[in-house]
Amino acid sequence: MPAQLLTPEHLTMIATGFVLGTYARYSTVEEDYRQFPSYPNGYLIHLVTGGVAAAIGAVALPALLTNNFVGVSFLALAIQQFRDVRKMEKSSLQDLEPTEQIPRGRAYIDGIAKTFEARNYFSLITAFVTVLVMLMIPGHRPLLDIPFGAVAGLLTLFLLRRLSKGKTIGEIADVALATIRFEGDMLWIDDVPVSNVGLPDVRERMRREGVAVMITARTVGGQIVLANEGQRQAIAHEAARTLGLKRYLYQRRDFEKGRICFAFLPIRRDNGALLELVAQVPILESAKKSARMRDPEILPKEGR
Repeated sequence: MPAQLLTPEHLTMIATGFVLGTYARYSTVEEDYRQFPSYPNGYLIHLVTGGVAAAIGAVALPALLTNNFVGVSFLALAIQQFRDVRKMEKSSLQDLEPTEQIPRGRAYIDGIAKTFEARNYFSLITAFVTVLVMLMIPGHRPLLDIPFGAVAGLLTLFLLRRLSKGKTIGEIADVALATIRFEGDMLWIDDVPVSNVGLPDVRERMRREGVAVMITARTVGGQIVLANEGQRQAIAHEAARTLGLKRYLYQRRDFEKGRICFAFLPIRRDNGALLELVAQVPILESAKKSARMRDPEILPKEGR
């Protein structure tokens, strides 16, 4: 059958789906931005790719109904393109690793790249559902179709964000400031021996300007997450990237109690912000695979 022209009703549906789908990407930019290196270019990339995904999701059903099968084929092409975008983002972040004072680590980069791809599917699915609901309403009256489509799109976005929301360090562990002290040349963070610091000037500066954090898992599963090397690297990176790093970062895992701790010299000293950002560091997929995140076994306080 020959392709048919899109009707004004179809164009209204496509425009509504496009707007809702683009908004879906915009609403998640703040969640992504703290993990990405550039502004405003990174912001623009998010919105443009989200808009493209929304346009494809919005046009898929009208194209199918009007026998424009070439338009529908762009849906499969877009999915492949989003995978390529993930690969490019991963490659870009890996190229930037040598410029970071504290590298992100391969595990964190992999998680960021997958998140970058997944957010585009938010736009595509939100736009698709918006148009689908508008098509299911008989009569095709814009004053009725648009509100129902918008509600369906927003509900889809809410469900997608809820289902895809990952855990953070603050949900599985207690994050608290710790005390820096020295016994001879040995740096201690609370009761954990961390590193031998031979230079007197460095020891004095750590006493005077250093900040330390102790992260204590609440469950056995949480201990397994904190034992993951990529997870510890991500925590150190976020702390150094957000508050700045003058010099020196010491990190140690307490093998007896499953805790991790680190101390560093920040450029901006803000203890409240430091605890908040550590608690908000996402749990990496590579760490989740190695732990039962729903482990009900709560560790006794004396065992923490």
